[in-house]
Amino acid sequence: MRILILLIGLSFSALGTAQTYQYEPVVNKAEYWVSKFAAGKDMNDLLDWSKDYLKFTEGKAAFANVNSSIMTPYYTGDVNAVDFVWLDIYPNSTDQYAALEELVTNGAATSAKWPGNNVRVISSWQWQISDSPIGDDAYGMVHYQDCSLKENVTLRDAFDAYKNFAAQAKAAGDTMGRKMIFSESGSNPSFDYVYTLWNSSISKYGADSDTYVSQLMGTAEDKVLDDISTCVNGRTYTSIPVSQP
Repeated sequence: MRILILLIGLSFSALGTAQTYQYEPVVNKAEYWVSKFAAGKDMNDLLDWSKDYLKFTEGKAAFANVNSSIMTPYYTGDVNAVDFVWLDIYPNSTDQYAALEELVTNGAATSAKWPGNNVRVISSWQWQISDSPIGDDAYGMVHYQDCSLKENVTLRDAFDAYKNFAAQAKAAGDTMGRKMIFSESGSNPSFDYVYTLWNSSISKYGADSDTYVSQLMGTAEDKVLDDISTCVNGRTYTSIPVSQP
């Protein structure tokens, strides 16, 4: 609810004031299926299920633009809290709910084989800051942090700051993807947004981390990020791509 109020307030403030921002967010939607394996099931069962899921979605217009992946916790405060996260990314709510309607209406047999017990399912809005080029790597890396805005800072202020930093990082050879995520349903956050940093390659994630330390840390654009928000609860996942539009 806090996120929705912030977003609604942001929309009205944009209409009622002359405040301008450097960048316009590119918005998409995402679903996070946070799960533990059902008794007797493991990652092999999930990978087999993903093949059944792809067969179900094949040729269906409702799934033409979905980007799916499997994330497993790697660096986190409690590695036993979650076994995996199934992530679906859609360009908009229209595509998200068209896919959901198809799955609910015609996908009972596929859903019944789901090898997990869901801890929670989250629907969210996302503002893309930068993207990570898709390569031939079998695994990627994703890092999340829960962020609270500092006093008198808006979400759009934060977005502009992230965009400016991402441009500087790209010029230094960085290939990281970045997003701001706002929960719509399925969680009750005490923070303003989740900041996501990812790379489609695990090794490039490490190389880009070194690039940050050697070339970007302490720059003016980097220092601004400390002024916009306080971020906690960092956790990192490996990621396996399942489908890409």
